[in-house]
Amino acid sequence: MNFLERLSFDGIKRLLVALVALPVVLLVAQDHVFAEIYGIKDTSGNFQPRLNITIGNKEVVIKKVNPQDRFSSFAIVLNPKNAALVRNVGMLNMEWVNIAGKAGKEVQFAGPRYDPTTRRFEDAMGKSVELRILDKSNKNLFSGKSLSDLFEIRIDDQLLVSPESVLERDRPVQLGQGRDVSLNLDKQNIVFNESNFKKGEILNIDNRSGIPQVVGIELPEKGLLYYQVIKKPEQTKVPRDSWKKFTISPDSGVFVVMIPEPDPVQLTQVNGKDVIVRVYQGTSVKDTLKVPIRVSSDLVSAPLEVGGKSDFTGAQPQQKLSGTGQRAPENLEAASLPARQAGDAKSQTVKGALGTDAKIWILGLANLALIVALAGYVIFFMLPRIQVLQDRISKSEIFIHNSRESIREEIDEIKQDVLSRAPKPTEQD
Repeated sequence: MNFLERLSFDGIKRLLVALVALPVVLLVAQDHVFAEIYGIKDTSGNFQPRLNITIGNKEVVIKKVNPQDRFSSFAIVLNPKNAALVRNVGMLNMEWVNIAGKAGKEVQFAGPRYDPTTRRFEDAMGKSVELRILDKSNKNLFSGKSLSDLFEIRIDDQLLVSPESVLERDRPVQLGQGRDVSLNLDKQNIVFNESNFKKGEILNIDNRSGIPQVVGIELPEKGLLYYQVIKKPEQTKVPRDSWKKFTISPDSGVFVVMIPEPDPVQLTQVNGKDVIVRVYQGTSVKDTLKVPIRVSSDLVSAPLEVGGKSDFTGAQPQQKLSGTGQRAPENLEAASLPARQAGDAKSQTVKGALGTDAKIWILGLANLALIVALAGYVIFFMLPRIQVLQDRISKSEIFIHNSRESIREEIDEIKQDVLSRAPKPTEQD
């Protein structure tokens, strides 16, 4: 009886909760993976490669360059500025991989070899050729981060560095170049095309100089649907009124997010513009870095022209000059063609967006209809059958109870009858 009650009410409730919890839309995020060789600087000042480090959205892979190397001391220290990583260190697991490529059992990073006061993990790395640090949280702690944003790694008490930093530190300081600037930009130009115009592009700016750098960032005011400057690794926004002049700490940086307007006509306003990064020394501008922005011609109906130059093609459309010295179209139809093509491209973009939204709504409605249908089936078909079964069991229990009482009464009667027929004992007995 109790089991059936749990089945009829708890089971149905759990079933409905599970159905409602089904995802309507699955969003797949593309992993951005960054790999780099790190090593140590020997007594002669030469760079000696030791580890190949790959950083993905959900794991960091640390692999020996030479599998025969043996490290008696291998230490990983969390970046104290990365509050999210330090706070979620309990969600990090590790896998040691042997020379055959077989991974061992997952263990917690914050285990017995981790010191929470110094945020330091230390162990030997002998026969293992690879270490994987896995992010088991839902926060993508490694996504878009460089090694300096996450960890400091030491081998036999020597700090791992990149070959670029070795050359940079040995280079003499000169005004306007080398360590005097030390702002690393990961892109020489930004191109918006069919593959990225919806999600936009990110420009990473890192300060590897070892001293604070005062910078200013200038972005185009037209043609961008969304743009923002965000500090690393805190993931906090830089206020827009501070973009003209703010400080980037050593071994830190910012990333600039830019999403263009979907309208092809408005896209022409950002084509040929620049992202301008100024480096200040006191009140004067020490250096100016420019990252040009280009819009692919496949996003608009005709080749884009900025300052009289055609985008990507380098060819000028042949047009006739009117009597006033201005370019005149061959005929009215040719004059209206670019506008019509731009309108067609815009309508196709809108239709594509509407089509995607419609698919999402249809998928959501289909899920809702499935949930309603299953709930109706449970209510109208399963519940009556369960109720009938409960009634039958109740009747069976009543029948068994009555039968048991009848048998008990009959046994009592037989007992009384046997006692009445038995001879009574005499005084002599």
